[in-house]
Amino acid sequence: MEMPGYQDISALEKSVANAGSQLYTMAHKLHAVERSLDQTTMEQMDEMEVMELLESMTEVKNEYQNLRKDIQEVQQLQRDVSTSIRFQMTNMQQTFQMLKKRIANSQQRRQ
Repeated sequence: MEMPGYQDISALEKSVANAGSQLYTMAHKLHAVERSLDQTTMEQMDEMEVMELLESMTEVKNEYQNLRKDIQEVQQLQRDVSTSIRFQMTNMQQTFQMLKKRIANSQQRRQ
């Protein structure tokens, strides 16, 4: 069974960076929508402005869905990396115990 390694850690870092970038973009778009709403009342908005606002809200919703997907991928990569580290630790402990027994047996034969 092949365990995740450096490539998964690199992919995890890239996913986290991408999620951060998407979060920033989403926050910027939300801020723009809020600013637009603050500057005008609904009665003052014409049909084009309403359509632009709806489009902006749809973009924010899509960014949010993409961000959720990226966060889920990051969480899965974190689980994979954790599993890999646990597996490697168990493997190292078993190797250490085996080497310790070999050294002990070797020393007993010399005596």
